[in-house]
Amino acid sequence: MRVGEAIQNARKQAGYTQEQLAAKVYVTRQAVSRWENGESEPSIDMRKLLATVLDVPVADLLDLPDVPSCQCCGAPFDVPNMSFGTNADGTENPDYCIWCYKDGEFTGQGIDEIIERNVPYLVQATDYSEEEAVSFMGALLPTLKRWSAVENRNVAANLKRGCFYVCPTCGNVVWSAGETVVNCCGNALSPLTPAKNTGVIDATVDTEAGLMRVSISHPMTKEDHLLFIAAVSDDLIRIKRLYPEQEAQAEFWMQGPCRLYVYGIGCGLVEL
Repeated sequence: MRVGEAIQNARKQAGYTQEQLAAKVYVTRQAVSRWENGESEPSIDMRKLLATVLDVPVADLLDLPDVPSCQCCGAPFDVPNMSFGTNADGTENPDYCIWCYKDGEFTGQGIDEIIERNVPYLVQATDYSEEEAVSFMGALLPTLKRWSAVENRNVAANLKRGCFYVCPTCGNVVWSAGETVVNCCGNALSPLTPAKNTGVIDATVDTEAGLMRVSISHPMTKEDHLLFIAAVSDDLIRIKRLYPEQEAQAEFWMQGPCRLYVYGIGCGLVEL
């Protein structure tokens, strides 16, 4: 099944219109329509975001060949000179290729090592850039047999559980991976509780080629301005500090699904 059909089926299964899905992944309705019609294809990073929003396995949106493949590196067995791996007794192991599994042992110890080894071959075999190839393998490998039992997400250290603190005296911004004791300018700071955006913040979020652009309409006066815009994912946080009379804008390279926050003197912490 081509990726456009998979997106359309998953969207309908989730009960979203094209407009609703577009809003959730920060693109236009026309972009979703072009994906579903096969006129264009979403980037690998966008497919990861779509999989999360639509609650489907990311492998469903990777347009994988319908042939058996190595359950360690993902290489299809119809690639020329691709042989099965071997067990300790010399017999073939149909789950793994010879480059990943030989004499009953894996030749590579981690996902990063497998990606580094295979990216040049994937670039050569496809029209992916090196960055796209890394992103593709980063999405595919955790779904394969060797890695599927490995939990790659550290729930305890999920950065989305983090807390923001702002000093009311100097405006210092502090972020912590969890609640902690924070003091600034003699103030004992409490973690900020984010509020949902109910129209208080007029924000536009556009995503193109993996770059997320956030633009907020705000007067940005000295008396009432935004202090920061932040993008928080499971394992990465990016904060853009803002100042009075400056345009309220930020750009973030996407690395998987993230939450966007903005903090202002008048509005407090708001999740976009």
